[in-house]
Amino acid sequence: MHELGICDALLKMLRNVAEEEQLQNVQSITVEVGTLSGVVPRFLSDCWQAVIDGTEFAAVDMIVETVEGEAQCIECGERFVADLERLRCPSCGGNKLTPVSGTDLTLKEILEAN
Repeated sequence: MHELGICDALLKMLRNVAEEEQLQNVQSITVEVGTLSGVVPRFLSDCWQAVIDGTEFAAVDMIVETVEGEAQCIECGERFVADLERLRCPSCGGNKLTPVSGTDLTLKEILEAN
């Protein structure tokens, strides 16, 4: 489960940003997860709770936004919305694809309570 390692890295980034920006009361973080990234959003949320337990960020919520993956067929050139469950071109049925978007995981926002 690589989501645990990802959450550990997110916590380290949060600590660094909070220290640099002198954030006192972080309320939530927002993470964008591409459907072609191989990251399971539900597992990411569960791992986040385990990683922050007992830390100064134990009350910080994680908001996960899913970004649709897009691929392009090498054989016919068709661009289409793709996910890891269906990796075939809907036009020609080819399986030689190039990912165009949706492969990233991004820490989008750190929200501080007023």
